[in-house]
Amino acid sequence: MIKIDYLSKKFDNKYVLKEISCTFTNGKVYGIMGENGAGKSTLFRCVMGLESYHGNISIENFLKVGYLNDTPFFYSFVTGMEYLEFCLKAKKLPINKQRISEVNEKFSLPLEKYASNYSLGMKKKLMIMALLLQDNDIVIMDEPFNGLDLVGSILLKQWIIKMKKEKKCIIVSSHIIPALIDICDDIFYIHRGEIVANYSGYSSEEIERELAKLYLTT
Repeated sequence: MIKIDYLSKKFDNKYVLKEISCTFTNGKVYGIMGENGAGKSTLFRCVMGLESYHGNISIENFLKVGYLNDTPFFYSFVTGMEYLEFCLKAKKLPINKQRISEVNEKFSLPLEKYASNYSLGMKKKLMIMALLLQDNDIVIMDEPFNGLDLVGSILLKQWIIKMKKEKKCIIVSSHIIPALIDICDDIFYIHRGEIVANYSGYSSEEIERELAKLYLTT
């Protein structure tokens, strides 16, 4: 579980996040929506301890947290397999080549080649594979569907549903409304650094209508 109380973050005296308070519990999938610059990525970076902030963020003891950022980056001359091995070692997990091979049967990545030369979709798949192999208790993914092909999107959704059944906590940001509706229990909308709505149970059309009202009146 992650509990956030009155989280605020400023850049150059301008609020990027303003008094955000919410709780993310185990066994649920949460969606985070918002326009570019609304504060979604900053929220995730604060939770991961990558940004300073005011307020409080508490994560249940002994839970492993995995994070996928919105911009894939890989060092030159590091193969896909070496990247996966590094991610497993970072969590002090054994390197099981058979398990990696089994997972890659679905992702079909050329793990022997340099990851920096992959396409955007392949890089996203590799990052998702690393999170999958780490078996984290909490998974935070920033725009994971961007760049994924149809197969990659299906595999990601299947994995998210599987994690939910295993009582894990999953938090996903996306601009793709139908993708979130398919998998999320709660969908929060961030506008100008504040959570302004919860679109749980809404259809795509209903969310689009609500967003049209929001942007026509602000």
